[in-house]
Amino acid sequence: MFASFWAFQIFIAKLGFISGAKILPFQIILILTAFITLAVFLDPKSGVDLVQIFKHRPALFWKLFLANAFQSGLGTCFSIIGIALTDAINAGFLVKLATVSTILFAWLILKEKLSGLKIGIVFVMLFGAYLLTTKGQTMLPRIGDLFILAACVCWSLGNVLVRKFMQSEAVNADVVTMQKPVASLPVFGVLIGISLFVPEILGNLDTVLDCCTFTPVFIPYAIGSGICLAMAWIYLYRTLKIATASYMTLMSMVTPIIVAVLAMVFLKEQFVLVQLVGGSLILLSGIAIYFSDIAYS
Repeated sequence: MFASFWAFQIFIAKLGFISGAKILPFQIILILTAFITLAVFLDPKSGVDLVQIFKHRPALFWKLFLANAFQSGLGTCFSIIGIALTDAINAGFLVKLATVSTILFAWLILKEKLSGLKIGIVFVMLFGAYLLTTKGQTMLPRIGDLFILAACVCWSLGNVLVRKFMQSEAVNADVVTMQKPVASLPVFGVLIGISLFVPEILGNLDTVLDCCTFTPVFIPYAIGSGICLAMAWIYLYRTLKIATASYMTLMSMVTPIIVAVLAMVFLKEQFVLVQLVGGSLILLSGIAIYFSDIAYS
């Protein structure tokens, strides 16, 4: 479910940017929509419990806040800037490197096993994702690639830290999810402040981070993307509550397949043979994960 909602969030956001959306206004509406969606779909008690954690367990609250700021704040900002500044062909492959960084952080921080099977599946999945998203073409590095790599590190570090805190502390996964949009607000606030008052600091990013240009045509896409993002967050942390961080990030590799199908059906994009090979490698790796002990080791 996490992979499915993530795929729909990417696809709907892509439609929004095709319609001419600016990144920061799009993200403002997206985050507000995600917050409202979480308030509707999660148990209302989750918000109350979050307040109780803030009052009675402030150390845990701020540790989770830091992890969520990395994952939903910095990770989201870096990824959308990167996508804006590089070819989609590069971005599609580079975001899959979050799989490698998550497994490495899980090994270093959570002491999850780094077995030969896990390493092998990582390389097979990355190769499959490479074929699927690049059609076997080589990539030329751009500054946007560096932003996407930074996003991968932030996503991975945030998820692994949340997994660590959920293992050591008694906390409901939905309570952690409720905190995500709140933890992302300081990051967006800093970017909005820079874009409004000192845009020269951003250099050639000033047009990318143009603030407060709300065009009605893209608002439905931002709302739809925000709903899917909130649902992806819900299933992300519910998965992390019961499975390893490595398992979660490996299974999310089916996302590019779902995105590719949506692109073929609605955007009339076509698969070539090498992409079918890449998609098959990802699916076979997912089956291997399902029948292995990766989810529990």
